[in-house]
Amino acid sequence: MDLLKKLSSALGFTEKIGGAVVDMLFSTGARLWNVEEEAEKLRRTEKRIRAVLTDAEQRRFVDDDFVKLWLQELRAAAFDVGALLDRLGTMAAVSRVAAAEPSRKRKRLWPNVDLGLRQRWELDAWIVQINERLDEIDKSRKRFRLQAGDGRRTATQPMQRPRFLEAAAHRNERPIGRTMEKAAIIRALISNSNMDLPVISIWGTAGIGKTALARMVYSDSEVENFFTDRIWVWLPDVCDVKAATKMIIEAVTGKKCKHLSLDILQQQLRDHLRKKRFMLVIDNVWAKGFQFWEFLKPSLTVGEEGSKVLITTQDERVSNMMSNILNMHLEGLEVNECWEILKVYASSGWNSNYQHDLQSIGQRIATNCRGSPLAAKSLGMLLSDANGQKEQWEIILSDMQFLEDDRNTDIILASLQISYQHLSYQLKQCFAFCSMYPFGFEFEKDELLRLWMADGLVKSNGRRRVEMEADRFFDELLWRSFFETSQTFPNQKFRVPNLMLDVARRVSRYESLTLDLESSQVAEHPEWVRYATILCQNDEPLALDKIYRYENLRLLKFCPTMKLPSLQVPSALFSKLTYLRALDLSYTALDALPDSIGCSVHLRYLSLRNTLIKALPETVCNLFNLQTLDLNDCYWLMDLPEGLNRLVNLRHLCLHLDWDRVTPFRSMPSGIDKLQSLQTLSRFVVTARDGGKCNTNELKNLKIRGELCILNLEAASNDGATEANMLGKEYLQKLMLKWSEVCKDEQQQDIEDSERKIEALCPHTNLKHLRIENYPGRKLPSWVDKIKSLVSLEIISCPRLTEFSVEMLPFLRNLKICQCAVLEVLPKGLCNLERLHCLEIDGAPHLRISGEDILRRNMGQLAVSGCSALENWCINEGAERVQQIPEKRIEFGY
Repeated sequence: MDLLKKLSSALGFTEKIGGAVVDMLFSTGARLWNVEEEAEKLRRTEKRIRAVLTDAEQRRFVDDDFVKLWLQELRAAAFDVGALLDRLGTMAAVSRVAAAEPSRKRKRLWPNVDLGLRQRWELDAWIVQINERLDEIDKSRKRFRLQAGDGRRTATQPMQRPRFLEAAAHRNERPIGRTMEKAAIIRALISNSNMDLPVISIWGTAGIGKTALARMVYSDSEVENFFTDRIWVWLPDVCDVKAATKMIIEAVTGKKCKHLSLDILQQQLRDHLRKKRFMLVIDNVWAKGFQFWEFLKPSLTVGEEGSKVLITTQDERVSNMMSNILNMHLEGLEVNECWEILKVYASSGWNSNYQHDLQSIGQRIATNCRGSPLAAKSLGMLLSDANGQKEQWEIILSDMQFLEDDRNTDIILASLQISYQHLSYQLKQCFAFCSMYPFGFEFEKDELLRLWMADGLVKSNGRRRVEMEADRFFDELLWRSFFETSQTFPNQKFRVPNLMLDVARRVSRYESLTLDLESSQVAEHPEWVRYATILCQNDEPLALDKIYRYENLRLLKFCPTMKLPSLQVPSALFSKLTYLRALDLSYTALDALPDSIGCSVHLRYLSLRNTLIKALPETVCNLFNLQTLDLNDCYWLMDLPEGLNRLVNLRHLCLHLDWDRVTPFRSMPSGIDKLQSLQTLSRFVVTARDGGKCNTNELKNLKIRGELCILNLEAASNDGATEANMLGKEYLQKLMLKWSEVCKDEQQQDIEDSERKIEALCPHTNLKHLRIENYPGRKLPSWVDKIKSLVSLEIISCPRLTEFSVEMLPFLRNLKICQCAVLEVLPKGLCNLERLHCLEIDGAPHLRISGEDILRRNMGQLAVSGCSALENWCINEGAERVQQIPEKRIEFGY
């Protein structure tokens, strides 16, 4: 200290000024070396802030605008404190992991997150800034703090009911009301018409039950018996003719449709619909332009007489334009029908004998639903949490009346908002997060769960994986109708109903932003915005400089509406948006990422799904916190970065490709086995023999779930195959074992080697889907016939396979055999598979038919080509049996 004073004197400072400077430097220096202690103080402060915010959420209706703004300031401060603590926690974790590495590898494994002097200086400045901000907020506390009258407190949180089975969310519900409307639509559907394409329309406001009525009609037995094919598609709010045609083809075939020209898609659709009496439901039509229907309609006119289209829409003009035999305006349900819906859902959580006073309250609640079945269903599930307690029913009724007094509040939206207000704090946060989705956007369940995890909304309770906890939250929100399922193929997807999305946007209006870069829209408080979705309306290059003002973003999502937009990510993006936790660039024409992405210390979720990306920069491996790297459907990607094993927190490495188009990387980085948290690894490429660069032994300790494709198996060693421990992967559902094309010409020793290898790769008996491709062996491994849970089996391009058995696979539904040139007999036990639904055989010219009764009578699909003996059987001895199969394709003269 004396030395510092002498130096200041020597520099010409007066004693007073010099002393002040010294004191400041000494104070700053002390903080620099005790930054962890300062951060611990902030950690305690953050917990107190979260407690205040949780308490505020329990006060359901806070009226004072000053209090609302004060709470928003406090919430913004909580985000900032969380970001600082996350940065410091990352640095501490990096130090621990680096210390455990051998000394020769220890140097700067994760640049940008070392806790050096510069970083300490930055953290100190950050801490000072946050403390000053918290002091300002605290000064306002006495003027704006929450008092007892500032809000109506939630009496109880929803009870912890027994496990929310996802099946409960998809249960078949007894339809209530709409009897006359249903009958009128069915009469129109089965009636004769002289029109090329008769169209029936149901139109009405959001949440009034249009889709539910269409489902009732769709599932009716009379309708089912009248039509040979029933097709259901749901259209997003923005949808062109090409996208609609593609979605209809996918609904007809149940398979993903490739991106083709509109002319080819229309021809394919005509081919699929020709000679069928079909019913096509087009749910949620928004296209007001005359051209949309005029271009879509010709592809639908090729069906048999009696084919019809049923549409639902919110727009009367669309209904008038498209309908030609019945135009039905759907109005609200009667009060007694809303009460019936309330009763059904209110009693789902407990045994109920309705008391007269409960019925009186319930009917008043039903009156306030204003005929909306969605509101009645949502409130009914909320009432089920009350477990028949009259006081709780009265509180919900009081809440409705409170909101009804606000003339600016839509009463149906208010009913849904009450359901939101009674959620637990965690569920509120998870649902409000969904405000970043555009209207009608469809998402996969796993995608949302991983985004919740990335944002820190879900944490493990210590007894189960964080994914299981997120899954529980999702199922509960789905059960309560905050989400709805879609009919998208091939993977199940979900949506936030439009009215529910209105609720989410209302409660997140300061923090969530949907942005069209062509507009001049600017948020009122850019510093409060944490979640931004960019709508990409065309294929023009995107200018991203407009989003730089939202420097506190935690999530940035690009959402192409129809075309793939050209996207070049500027290097400055990651220096401007330093708090990003999730970045979703999926379905864009992105082909490269800048090296600067490695500076995104907080990033936990990176999705490049279905882009044109060719390679990832090596700096991706600096993302210490990364949990999800989604590279699904990236067909141009040839390599993974060498330092992949540094992503020690990675849980999901998504590398899925369509199994008919799957290709290996040129190389697979070694050290995958170091990623001990890894649960998703869609593709694994063996790139060297005998313990070389990347062999199957690296799979040994990985607890992989879902799907795994092991490619280039000719390069695997026998020891590596044994050490892969496939038998221990009990949560693996889908497995592909694939050799390279060149292996078809292998010598005797290599053939025997392949047979030993595949025998060693025996999976757990929980496996559901198995595909073996380019396998050079003469027989399938013995374990195939022992996986009793198998639902799908594909044997592709196995040139030496002469026979195999399926008699011990009682749950097998789909069997595909392709390009097995020397296969001599049908699989043993085929005719005994009671659940077999689909059989496809292609390219087995030497196949012999050894009996007359070779196919089950209850099969749904049969496809045969390149098998002369089986083709002849289908038109002679088996003709009667084949005619009973609903979908069949027999191609002759292969």
